[in-house]
Amino acid sequence: MKYDVEKTKLHFIKSESTGTPFINYSGHDELQEYSEDYSFQEVEIINARTLPEGKIFGLDKEAFKLATFKPTEVDFLNVDAVKDSYYSDVAALVKKETGATNVFVFDHTVRRGIKNSNRHPAYHIHNDYTFETGESRALSVLGKDVLARFSGKRMIQINVWRSIDGIVEKDPLALMDATTLDIKDLVRTKISFNDIKTAEKHRGEIFALKQNPNQKWYYYPKMDADEAILIKGVDTDNLNALFAMHTAFSLSDQNENSKPRQSIETRTYAFFDE
Repeated sequence: MKYDVEKTKLHFIKSESTGTPFINYSGHDELQEYSEDYSFQEVEIINARTLPEGKIFGLDKEAFKLATFKPTEVDFLNVDAVKDSYYSDVAALVKKETGATNVFVFDHTVRRGIKNSNRHPAYHIHNDYTFETGESRALSVLGKDVLARFSGKRMIQINVWRSIDGIVEKDPLALMDATTLDIKDLVRTKISFNDIKTAEKHRGEIFALKQNPNQKWYYYPKMDADEAILIKGVDTDNLNALFAMHTAFSLSDQNENSKPRQSIETRTYAFFDE
């Protein structure tokens, strides 16, 4: 069956790369420095809105899910306002869409593709965590007492991504179907960035990706602010999908006059009684 597709290029790790790639964020206008391990390679991204009726992606299989989401609007540049109001709306959404019994919202990133923004759309394929950093991040943000309380329970790290400025016309999000992931294509990648408020240097590790012809990519065109994508980053139940690799990408018809994307990605840990 032929689907509506967008032909573009995504930022992969070169197939011949054998080193440890790195990404460095300057912290100002988010000027990103990539190691020579990276290169843009051609892909086709399927319009998920043109799939046969009844075909719905989910966190357990493909590792991402589209949901209707109408939270209370806040000033998304006001960190305290986001934490005080938006976080509870996100937690309620994750519970509703997944059946989780407890959801902890711990972090968020606002990305704006405009001049003088310190966080632009991220143009590299990634999962926010490796197998190890997903667990260590849970310990650092939740604490050992919380993790002990939920010991033995299924834990999923879920990001909630949505537009905060109407319809997305530029730099939308591409997501890879987790059933098409070969773990041999995952590449541990070092990241570092400067905190522009404290001038501190932060370091971490994510998964990047080498290209494989079996990979299938999808996107939801013209996403509006009443929609959100749930993206799995970690799952302690190894019988289900690992995670959804994702990245921003350029549409074939976007240009300098296209409205810059403004979005928020909110990070959660969800626990289940099952």
